[in-house]
Amino acid sequence: MNSTGITELVTGIIVALGGVKIIPMIFKGIKAHRNNRAREERQENRTLLGRAKYAEARAEHEADYRRRIEEWGGGLVYMLRLLGVPTDKIPAKPEPHRIKENAS
Repeated sequence: MNSTGITELVTGIIVALGGVKIIPMIFKGIKAHRNNRAREERQENRTLLGRAKYAEARAEHEADYRRRIEEWGGGLVYMLRLLGVPTDKIPAKPEPHRIKENAS
Protein backbone atom coordinates (compact mmCIF):
# COMPACT_ATOMS: atom_id res chain seq x y z
CA MET A 1 0.00 0.00 0.00
CA ASN A 2 1.44 3.37 -0.95
CA SER A 3 1.17 6.67 0.93
CA THR A 4 -1.81 7.79 -1.16
CA GLY A 5 -3.73 4.65 -0.22
CA ILE A 6 -2.96 5.10 3.48
CA THR A 7 -4.06 8.75 3.34
CA GLU A 8 -7.33 7.75 1.68
CA LEU A 9 -7.86 4.99 4.24
CA VAL A 10 -7.28 7.33 7.20
CA THR A 11 -9.49 9.99 5.63
CA GLY A 12 -12.24 7.41 5.06
CA ILE A 13 -12.07 6.23 8.66
CA ILE A 14 -12.22 9.79 10.00
CA VAL A 15 -15.24 10.60 7.84
CA ALA A 16 -16.95 7.32 8.77
CA LEU A 17 -16.50 8.06 12.49
CA GLY A 18 -17.99 11.54 12.20
CA GLY A 19 -14.69 13.33 11.87
CA VAL A 20 -16.32 16.13 9.91
CA LYS A 21 -17.92 17.30 13.15
CA ILE A 22 -15.15 16.26 15.53
CA ILE A 23 -12.15 17.87 13.81
CA PRO A 24 -13.45 21.46 14.09
CA MET A 25 -14.24 20.81 17.75
CA ILE A 26 -10.69 19.58 18.33
CA PHE A 27 -9.24 22.68 16.70
CA LYS A 28 -11.59 24.87 18.73
CA GLY A 29 -10.41 23.16 21.93
CA ILE A 30 -6.76 23.60 21.00
CA LYS A 31 -7.35 27.28 20.24
CA ALA A 32 -9.16 27.76 23.56
CA HIS A 33 -6.29 26.06 25.37
CA ARG A 34 -3.74 28.33 23.73
CA ASN A 35 -5.77 31.41 24.62
CA ASN A 36 -6.08 30.25 28.28
CA ARG A 37 -9.86 30.34 27.91
CA ALA A 38 -10.11 26.82 29.30
CA ARG A 39 -8.25 27.87 32.46
CA GLU A 40 -10.46 30.94 32.84
CA GLU A 41 -13.60 28.80 32.47
CA ARG A 42 -12.34 26.34 35.12
CA GLN A 43 -11.65 29.22 37.50
CA GLU A 44 -15.10 30.69 36.83
CA ASN A 45 -16.72 27.30 37.49
CA ARG A 46 -14.82 27.01 40.78
CA THR A 47 -16.02 30.48 41.73
CA LEU A 48 -19.62 29.55 40.90
CA LEU A 49 -19.35 26.32 42.90
CA GLY A 50 -17.94 28.25 45.83
CA ARG A 51 -20.75 30.75 45.68
CA ALA A 52 -23.33 27.95 45.50
CA LYS A 53 -21.80 26.19 48.52
CA TYR A 54 -21.75 29.48 50.44
CA ALA A 55 -25.41 30.15 49.60
CA GLU A 56 -26.37 26.62 50.65
CA ALA A 57 -24.47 26.93 53.94
CA ARG A 58 -26.06 30.31 54.61
CA ALA A 59 -29.56 28.98 53.92
CA GLU A 60 -28.90 26.05 56.24
CA HIS A 61 -27.65 28.44 58.94
CA GLU A 62 -30.74 30.64 58.55
CA ALA A 63 -33.07 27.65 58.80
CA ASP A 64 -31.27 26.44 61.93
CA TYR A 65 -31.47 29.93 63.44
CA ARG A 66 -35.20 30.11 62.68
CA ARG A 67 -35.79 26.74 64.39
CA ARG A 68 -33.88 27.88 67.48
CA ILE A 69 -35.89 31.14 67.64
CA GLU A 70 -39.15 29.17 67.38
CA GLU A 71 -38.05 26.88 70.22
CA TRP A 72 -37.02 29.88 72.30
CA GLY A 73 -40.38 31.58 71.69
CA GLY A 74 -42.24 28.41 72.62
CA GLY A 75 -40.28 28.22 75.85
CA LEU A 76 -41.16 31.83 76.67
CA VAL A 77 -44.87 31.19 76.08
CA TYR A 78 -44.68 28.11 78.32
CA MET A 79 -42.98 30.11 81.09
CA LEU A 80 -45.56 32.91 80.81
CA ARG A 81 -48.37 30.38 81.19
CA LEU A 82 -46.65 28.83 84.21
CA LEU A 83 -46.38 32.30 85.77
CA GLY A 84 -50.14 32.75 85.38
CA VAL A 85 -50.29 35.23 82.50
CA PRO A 86 -53.74 34.96 80.88
CA THR A 87 -53.69 33.31 77.44
CA ASP A 88 -55.40 36.29 75.80
CA LYS A 89 -52.52 38.54 76.95
CA ILE A 90 -49.88 36.36 75.23
CA PRO A 91 -49.35 37.40 71.59
CA ALA A 92 -50.24 34.77 69.02
CA LYS A 93 -47.47 33.07 67.10
CA PRO A 94 -47.06 34.74 63.68
CA GLU A 95 -47.90 32.72 60.60
CA PRO A 96 -45.00 31.95 58.27
CA HIS A 97 -44.96 33.75 54.94
CA ARG A 98 -46.26 31.58 52.18
CA ILE A 99 -44.65 31.76 48.79
CA LYS A 100 -47.00 31.21 45.88
CA GLU A 101 -45.84 28.58 43.44
CA ASN A 102 -45.64 29.52 39.79
CA ALA A 103 -48.48 28.02 37.83
CA SER A 104 -46.67 26.37 34.94
